[in-house]
Amino acid sequence: MEHGSGHVSNLEQALLRSGSMRKYGTNKKQLLIITTLDTKGREAAFIKDVALNLGVHPILMDIGTFNTSRIKPDVTNRDIAAAVNVDLDDTGTWDKQRISYAIREGGAVIANRLFAEGRLHGVLSIGGGSGTGMATYIMRSLPFGIPKVMLSTVASRDVREYVQTKDIVMFHSVGDLLGLNDFMRHLLAQATHAVCGMMDREQPQKSVPMIGVTACGPTSPCVLQLEEPLLQKEYEMMAFHAVGTGGMALEELIGEGRIEGVIDITPRELVDEFYEGFSKGAGPDRLETAGRMGVPLVFAPGGIDFFGFTPSCPAPEKLLSRPTVHYDYRILIRTAVEDMRKVALIIGEKLNKAPDLNYVLIPKKGFSEYSKPGEQLYDQEADQVFIDVLKSVLNPSIPFEEIDTDINDPVFAKKSVEILDMLMKKKAGASRLAQAVNA
Repeated sequence: MEHGSGHVSNLEQALLRSGSMRKYGTNKKQLLIITTLDTKGREAAFIKDVALNLGVHPILMDIGTFNTSRIKPDVTNRDIAAAVNVDLDDTGTWDKQRISYAIREGGAVIANRLFAEGRLHGVLSIGGGSGTGMATYIMRSLPFGIPKVMLSTVASRDVREYVQTKDIVMFHSVGDLLGLNDFMRHLLAQATHAVCGMMDREQPQKSVPMIGVTACGPTSPCVLQLEEPLLQKEYEMMAFHAVGTGGMALEELIGEGRIEGVIDITPRELVDEFYEGFSKGAGPDRLETAGRMGVPLVFAPGGIDFFGFTPSCPAPEKLLSRPTVHYDYRILIRTAVEDMRKVALIIGEKLNKAPDLNYVLIPKKGFSEYSKPGEQLYDQEADQVFIDVLKSVLNPSIPFEEIDTDINDPVFAKKSVEILDMLMKKKAGASRLAQAVNA
């Protein structure tokens, strides 16, 4: 979780402050409403009424940074700050940066406590720039699957910093959230109906193991050929688009225990870090969480044969003379020998952290649709450097297999599934043996 883990002072008093919270705590779904009550109290009161009319009990959390509030909250900003040992009655703490930090951290502590106690089934927030930042931080600290809706004045802009990897729905408020009118009441009601409708759907129950697979356009033919053989072996597939946040989401879901096996055939986010490419930002845990969690992983170097750039994320001048594919609004630029050597060292270091769980499978005839023989990004020398360097630095106990196909060949997809299935069964057998020994 993103929030800190400090002593939670006066938390129970905050959660039990409202008699209605006690009344509905176990038999009615509860909606956490997060907003700045110093500026949006009337809007919050309207949302509460809509939620109650829908049969949902509202819990109002005040993340305002001023002392005044237009409506009484169930969880005050002082309760929130106290959850991370900040006293807002100490006048020395009243600077906006410090209080904003305390409120977002304390809000995450309280929201997760509510969830752990079964008293939070969805979250709705309304806000401008500061409110959106604090509220979505609290939302991101909650697990995947909990309905999260943000009605925001900044939702028409790039919302990556607010959503990041989490399943947050952003509604654009169109106008500012200052003053009630028919138009704004309509939007507030729509957002409330949306999150309450999402809360009606029960969390899915896990039936078969979920396999995480990484993908991008030039490796998608392979990914499309993975699902059927995985289903035949009684697995389900969840694909993650290798655009930075996709890789982060995969790592987070592995960490939550939702992903039980990985076919990581598109680790291309690692090379985009070199030149601030389109898919940068996968984070330091990329390719490492599976090992920490004891999750089997099949690795292939899909997509590391190119950098991706866009008009808003332009290529450095020194790369423009290299072989290039105009993919759509993006351009793909070939990674050269020095890049392949560098990424091989990075990948080797990461895979070596869990030598008993990883398996390397190399498609010798191309790492993507565009680096096959005869295609625009074909560079056998650069690909071979990657293969040789990775092999030289890899722990000898990690299986390293080269296959005489390109990555999108059906043979490669079939082989990937067979290897993963073998790793999964090996892990299950070891687990059963350990249980028998300890019995």
